[in-house]
Amino acid sequence: MARPPSSATRIIQNLLSKHDHLSTQQIFQMSTENMRPILQPAHVISKDGRIRMKKVSNMREGRRPWIPMPTAPFPDHPFKSVSFLKRTILQSLESQGLIHKARIERPIETEDERQEAIQKAMKLTRKAERTALRLKEPVPPPRQPKTTVTEYAWKMGPRPELTEAERKEREDEGEFDEDFESERADRERSMRLYAASLENSKMRSNGVAGPSSGVDEVALRWDQAAKLEESFHRAKEIEAEQIAQRQTARREAYKIERDQRKRERAEDDASGRSEAVRAERKRIEALEAIEKYAQQTGEDVSGWYEELGIGQGETIPLSEEKEKRLRKKSGFGLR
Repeated sequence: MARPPSSATRIIQNLLSKHDHLSTQQIFQMSTENMRPILQPAHVISKDGRIRMKKVSNMREGRRPWIPMPTAPFPDHPFKSVSFLKRTILQSLESQGLIHKARIERPIETEDERQEAIQKAMKLTRKAERTALRLKEPVPPPRQPKTTVTEYAWKMGPRPELTEAERKEREDEGEFDEDFESERADRERSMRLYAASLENSKMRSNGVAGPSSGVDEVALRWDQAAKLEESFHRAKEIEAEQIAQRQTARREAYKIERDQRKRERAEDDASGRSEAVRAERKRIEALEAIEKYAQQTGEDVSGWYEELGIGQGETIPLSEEKEKRLRKKSGFGLR
């Protein structure tokens, strides 16, 4: 089997050029056949071989297994996953007017599909009867069940305009509001992007190129889509490198802060200030609890402040955790 192209855009172009229409699942399955997906682990195993646990406050035991981050089933493939193919690749190509999602009518094949068509026809019949009775009009004849099933699949080219007959059919089936309006918005966006891409291609040619055929123009737009995909992946790689650098910097800053606290505790123990430091920490925690209680109830807590050595107009000292939270909100430091 030949190795698949490294560009998702080229894979979709190759598949849709050989088939009249394909669904998202068909595109994904055809391009990833004979490949073994990476299974999603149910737990995270720590270094000692045990299941990593996480503390929670809404459970009886207070601990539950740590759920790992989801991973793509095919990280080395351009599609990576069905969601990435659908939400990123196909949506980008559709917005550029290279492909569009079309309604495909196929004959009913199973008994479940036949029963579903009957139920839908009965529902539309009851709706039409209620409307006629409310407007005091003649009751229309019962709606006949459809003999086909509507599916959605991807086709080459921009989305075509709906005819009046298709629009009327969707209105009768109750799909006009939720389906046609979204299609019209997508079509208008696709046409705007298509016009912008044509303008960019004309500007890049600097007026030197002669009249080109429609096939050359479509090929040029597919080339531009492939370059856009490459730019997207390069931007993602740069973003991943920046995230890794920030994580490394945060770990180093945390290590420096932890070592500094260790040195401070050792100095306090050596000088005999440990008990006084712990007492002051408890005093600050009590002051914060009193302040929170006063904000929630509105009661006068000046007597409690005086018992803890805080006079009227004096500033309440902040704990280390509160100072850390305020530093994060100030916008400085590592994020």
